[in-house]
Amino acid sequence: MKKKLICMLLAFLMTAGMAEAVPAVADSGNAKTTDLDDAIGIALNAGKQSSKAIRLSWDDFSDDSVAEYYLMRRSVRNSAGGGVWKTIASKKSDGVVDDALYSYTDRLSSSEPQQYEYKVCTLSADGTIDTRSAVYEEETNKAAVLGSNIKVCIDPGHYGTLNNNYELAGNDGRFPYSEAVFNLEVAKALQTELKQAYGIDSFLTRESETIKLDYKGKTYVDENLDQKNIAVRGYVAKTEGCDLFVSVHTNSTSSQTKVWSQPKKINKVAVFVNQAAHASDREMKIANTIGQRLTAYNKEAGIQTLGFTTRSKNKAAAFSSAINDSAKTKGTVFHRRGSSGSDYYGVLRGANENGVPGMIVEHAFHVTQIVRKQAAASAKLAEGWAACDAYGIAYGYGFIK
Repeated sequence: MKKKLICMLLAFLMTAGMAEAVPAVADSGNAKTTDLDDAIGIALNAGKQSSKAIRLSWDDFSDDSVAEYYLMRRSVRNSAGGGVWKTIASKKSDGVVDDALYSYTDRLSSSEPQQYEYKVCTLSADGTIDTRSAVYEEETNKAAVLGSNIKVCIDPGHYGTLNNNYELAGNDGRFPYSEAVFNLEVAKALQTELKQAYGIDSFLTRESETIKLDYKGKTYVDENLDQKNIAVRGYVAKTEGCDLFVSVHTNSTSSQTKVWSQPKKINKVAVFVNQAAHASDREMKIANTIGQRLTAYNKEAGIQTLGFTTRSKNKAAAFSSAINDSAKTKGTVFHRRGSSGSDYYGVLRGANENGVPGMIVEHAFHVTQIVRKQAAASAKLAEGWAACDAYGIAYGYGFIK
């Protein structure tokens, strides 16, 4: 009897212990999951503040579940994060969600082009979860972003619906196209690609069919920025803190007959550089790489057959209408001067006068039906060209080896 009572008592104690232990584990797990939902995956923005500083910012939407935020940074190789994460700063949460914005400036040791990967980790409000732990690294890495001290001024050439075939019939008008409209499509895709793939900031001179820029107390709009005051488009690269000016275009021909019915074989890539870019190894490297990548893409897409000739610092090709219109001359990097000796193109002259290296990228000839056909078919052509431009820029700044 005594033995039976002892067994019953042990069974009771074990059962009671299990009943008490199971909810404890479950509660701990639930609490962990709830905290994780709020404490990881915080959207972080990283962008150029100056040549020697990168600004990091994020909103306070997690304040009610976070005690402290930790700014993390690690090195990058070929625009992909790697190595050990290091805590570079921390910010205490006030515990209240009120649409506030947290920010931190990562000071750099030099103004040389630099690129890092950043993320925000957190300490939960109850102090039990620190997402800097290796347990959470896979999840927190998903929200990591690239940041750099480089910013590009992207100029979608022209404005409105200029250089279009909208009123043409037959084969010439078969695929409606406006250079100004498509330039903007490529430019927006370029802005996205630079930011997401390389952490490079940018400024668009226009974000719609209309262009409006303020410079030295004056406002310029539409046609005043496409003709006599076109240099303003280049001037603003400096006021916006940009390191490079890139004007996005598609090319035409000087031919006065069958203007919109040029043969596919005329297609080639032309990159025009200003004086500052022409005298720089880095910017010539960017121009050459953009030209090479676009040429390879266009060949693969069936747009062109001509190749691309690279040029070295201070040795860009001289431009002529005959070269431009030739179906036998390869694409290349050009440096075109006006009668006064300054840059021929106003946008490049404007950038150069403010000390900003600049280039115009003529991606292909819109006066060939194959280009208009692909442009009209989907976003693929715009995105493909943008990827080539972005790669060339990143390669020139050393973000791709």
